[in-house]
Amino acid sequence: MISYAVAFFSLFTLNVFILLFLKHRHEFLKRPKSNGRFPMVSVVVPAYNEAAYIHESLQSLLELDYPKDKLEIIVVDDGSTDDTFKAAKAVESKTAPIHVFRKENGGKGAALNFGIKKAKGEFIATMDADSYVTKDTIREILPYFDDPEVMAVSPAVKIKPGGSWLTELQRVEYLMILFSRKLFSFIDSVPVTPGPFSIFRTAVFDKVGLFDEHNLVEDQEIALRIQSHNFKIRSSMTADVYTEPPDNVKDLLKQRVRWQRGGFRNYWKYRHMIKPEYGDFGMYSIPMQFATLTAFFALLGIMLYTFITTPYYVRYIWFEAFGMGVDLFTFIGAFVVLVSTLFLYLAVKSFEGEKVKLRYFVTFLAFYWYLMLGYNVLFLLKEIRKEGFSW
Repeated sequence: MISYAVAFFSLFTLNVFILLFLKHRHEFLKRPKSNGRFPMVSVVVPAYNEAAYIHESLQSLLELDYPKDKLEIIVVDDGSTDDTFKAAKAVESKTAPIHVFRKENGGKGAALNFGIKKAKGEFIATMDADSYVTKDTIREILPYFDDPEVMAVSPAVKIKPGGSWLTELQRVEYLMILFSRKLFSFIDSVPVTPGPFSIFRTAVFDKVGLFDEHNLVEDQEIALRIQSHNFKIRSSMTADVYTEPPDNVKDLLKQRVRWQRGGFRNYWKYRHMIKPEYGDFGMYSIPMQFATLTAFFALLGIMLYTFITTPYYVRYIWFEAFGMGVDLFTFIGAFVVLVSTLFLYLAVKSFEGEKVKLRYFVTFLAFYWYLMLGYNVLFLLKEIRKEGFSW
């Protein structure tokens, strides 16, 4: 019974994504037309031990195709122990729009709030110090704000090609996440405003409050809070921003465990939104998060149970085991894998300039399961132990 419930959930979820894609496939790369305005934009860059990246990050901001007198860049060094402050000050001394501040370490949320309080712009962009914008990023995002109900817009966060196999696998994942986020935007269910250059209408912070300074993933929590006030969040597929990914499995797992722990806590915090008045976000997106986690551990339990209870002669004679184990659930599973592969292919092909080699595409299909296994199990253990967190 449990196995069929997991299968039904998988088919239902894939069906929703497919129907959304078919309905909106011609709208993916479209953006509203610009109204010709150039409002003041403040970019807040929180930084902690980012000396290796912050110079290039700030240089990318200076190369934005946007009037310099309508742009201010606020760097907040959150008590770094390396040369982050010195590297940022070196850029500040040469360029007027950049202002660098230093404060005691208080976490990313506190650094963001410090910068927001000093910002003068009509719009505020948050910018991770290890990320890089492209010159048209602001121009691609601002037209979405012509709708007065839109309070935030997320960019197209990507990873530059040409790295190691681990980097390339993450690049495929980021394209899949971006593709999914755009689909969610069509049902007003964008679940996160990523740190690499999401732009907010400054007035939203007066309406919903500043960033949560004690949150594992503050960029998700603020998005859920905005949704809880029934404001809109949009997602751009053309406002390219590149970020530096973890370059080893240990750091990758650490990052994903933090995301998973923070995500679970945030959705639990906003579980009160599972009501019709919150639309598709309340009645579909939030329940789906809990259902996905439940389905994962249910599937893991089924696999362990099958391994333990299956006789050894079936376990070691693979061909016979395959033949004896084929049932309706097997066909459903095969169909889910096939459709998931198609979904991933559509996600990657939606980005004309992103070329992914076949070997990385195929490897990702196998690798992602083990990544999920690792970070979900670690997330559960750390939550049980109530371990702390930091930048």
